This record gives sequence, C-alpha cells and structure tokens, in this order.
Amino acid sequence: MSIYKQHRIYTNPILTEKIINLEEKYPKKDYVDKYRNSVNFSQNNDVPFHQWFRYREGFSGALIKDLIKSSKLESKDAIIIDPFSGSGTTPVVAAQEGYYGIGVDVNPVSVFISNVKLKEYDKNKIKKIYDELRKFSTTENEYKKSLHYEDIKKYFNENNFYRLLEIKQYIDQIKEKDTHDFFLCAFLSILEASSDRRRDGNGLKKAYSKISNIKEEFTNKVYQMLSDIEVERNSKLLGEVYYGSALELYSIYRKNGHFQDNNEVSIIFSPPYANSFDYFESYKLELVFGDFAESIKDIKKFRSKAVRSFVGVSVQDPFENIIDMLCEEIEKAILRKEAETGKKDSRTRRVPNMIRGYFYDMKKVIEECNKCLQVGNKTYIVVDQSSYIGIIVPTDILFAMFAEQAGFEVTNVIKCRNARTSSQQSKKFPYLKEGLRESIIELTKLRDV
Repeated sequence: MSIYKQHRIYTNPILTEKIINLEEKYPKKDYVDKYRNSVNFSQNNDVPFHQWFRYREGFSGALIKDLIKSSKLESKDAIIIDPFSGSGTTPVVAAQEGYYGIGVDVNPVSVFISNVKLKEYDKNKIKKIYDELRKFSTTENEYKKSLHYEDIKKYFNENNFYRLLEIKQYIDQIKEKDTHDFFLCAFLSILEASSDRRRDGNGLKKAYSKISNIKEEFTNKVYQMLSDIEVERNSKLLGEVYYGSALELYSIYRKNGHFQDNNEVSIIFSPPYANSFDYFESYKLELVFGDFAESIKDIKKFRSKAVRSFVGVSVQDPFENIIDMLCEEIEKAILRKEAETGKKDSRTRRVPNMIRGYFYDMKKVIEECNKCLQVGNKTYIVVDQSSYIGIIVPTDILFAMFAEQAGFEVTNVIKCRNARTSSQQSKKFPYLKEGLRESIIELTKLRDV
C-alpha cells in the first residue's frame, strides 16, 4: 500500500489520488547502494579543487562524473551547465573531463571561488603565487584599524579576527589579479574553521574554533591549492561561472555567446531544497569579509534573485492546483499543531507561501533548461523530498510533472538515499524515516516549448 494511503498523509482524497498517480506514472530506479554517498559533499573532502572550500550543500565530483557519462555526449565540444553551481563542482568536473563547464549562481562567493578553480595556471602564474607566498610568510603583518567588518567581529575570537584582518589587508594590496584572487580564495576557504561558528541547516551555529595560528592555517591552505593546480597544470580547464539567477538561465547562456543551434548540452544541478533554509545566512562571513557585501544587512540584495526556498519571500498567487492543495494541507496541519500546543507557530505559518513561490520558480527554471537544450539532450536534477508537520512535499515527482509540461520525457526517478528530516518530526511522525527520499530526476528533451 502507498505510504500516502497507509499513513493518511493528506486529508484531501483528491490530492492523495493525484500524488499516488504521479508516483506510479514515472519510472523508478533504486540506486541507493550506488549513490547514497555520492550525493554528499563530504566525499569531496580530500579531492583536488573540491577540497578548497567546504560547501555543505554540494554533492561529490564522482556523482557529476557518473552523470556526465550517463548523458552519452558524443562531442568533446559539448557543454555541461549547472544553474545552481555552488562551489563549482559541476563545471570543474566537466572541464576536467574535457567538456566546457558553465555555472550560474546568485551567491557571488560561489561564483568567485568557482572561477578561481577554473583559471588556467601556467608555470609563470604559479611562480608568482609562490613568490607572493614567500613574501607573505616573511612579512610581519600588522593590523591597521578598520571599522569595515565590525558586524561580523562577534563571530570570531579576538585573536583570530585580528589575524584574519591582517591577512585580508595584505591580500588587498596584491596588485597582480590572478595572485590576488588565489590568495582571496584561500582566505575565504579558512573563514568558517577560523570562526566560532559552523554552517548548520538554516544558518550558523556556535562552535568554538580549534585554530590558534591563523597565519599557518592560511599558508597551508595556499600550499594545498598550489599542489592541486600543479597536478592540473598541463590540462586546460575550459569553463566559466556567471553571477545571476537560474530563473534567467537561457538569457545568461545566450548573452555570453555559448548558444548555437547544434550545441550538444547536458544540464546537471541540485537546486535549493524546499526546506525554508536561507543559504545566504550560512555564508554571511564570506560575503562580508570578502567584500561582496558591505554588511550583513546588505546581503538582502542577493536574496531577491534567488529561488524562493526560504520563508519571508514575496507573496505568490495560486498557480497550480496540486500545489495549492498541498499548501492547504500544510495550513490545516499548522492549525492542528497550534490547537495541540496552544501556541501560535508564526514561522511555519509562512511556509505555504514559500512552497508556492518555490514551485513557481522551479517550474520556470525547468522551462529555462529546456531552452538551452537540443532535442535528445539530458537534464539531471538532484533533489530532496521534504516535510512540514508530517505533510510530505514530494518534490521530485512534482518536478517531474513540471518537466513533462515543459517538453521533457521523465526517463527515470532514481532513489539515492532516504532523506532526513528534523528529529522532532521523525519522533512524532515515524513514517518519515523511510518515507522521504533524495532522488535524481533524469529528463530527456522531447520538444521545444
């Protein structure tokens, strides 16, 4: 029996029937043994390039390599696109495999780090970086008073903050651009570990830094990065990551001169999940210390371009009956919870609007993907199902439905592993432990839309 009927997930029988019909409609594969670890960024911890910057929301380079192979691209002139490129795993792996890797992201930190990875480092550029590192190592850096980063000072112990400020001030005076960017990338990559915070779910949680010698930590990171680029020195990595929104993927792709009528293209991405997380909150230290935002408040300018996966987003009018019914189920569950607890749940009350906005935006992203592809080209979407107060949001099959509407054939919905939810939800709704999945949706373009 379907989990939706067995546990009466929804009170609306029409919604239950629609969800079950979608579940039964699309071909399924269980690749848990193959992919359970690959959808986790931790697999990149010791992998050249991917190990530079800890990007908690990413997936492994091995997964991208496997999906590129599954795309069965016939031309080495083919292009691999990731509209949510994060720390650049997809475009970097694509370039390493001999293709042209294109990424798009609304987080300028992600764009910057990805493009540092994709630069071509010849013998001369590597020598300049080594020379600068030797100069840095023998220089007694002294902090010059600055009020510019005062609003993030509280996230560091005093010693680490001022040592980081000394390094940042040193980097700012490096005139050679490639060397400057390489050093800044290393600096951004040590910020989390040097702070008294760790990325965790919807933001940063308190966790005291174990690093006491910031200069040594930074120097080691630069050496690690140098070691990686020396391995790839004879390989010309072709690719670029652009700042922008996945909602404008086709115009970004075309504007930068990549679109041609006969281009063979594959699209591989993992969007933000419908989990209410504000990913900019998790990267505010890098955004401010890297001078991408003037202050924490200034970060809001990036949120306006993002897919609406977090609460507090603009109001979304109803647009798709099945999404409206799903939101109504969450609204009813909120009222039941409030009646049980006697407390108003202001945050969860904003979830239904977020869900509407999220699926409206993601439907548009899938349509944008179609415009970039030739008939027969593949798209792979890695996504979690989510849940609110026991109500399952079956993101993968809803994306599959949108993809069909947008001119794709749903080739497979591949289960990678069971998806996790909060301990509170798992305890109250035990069926969620086995009832949620993380999937790869394999799509093949059938027609233009």
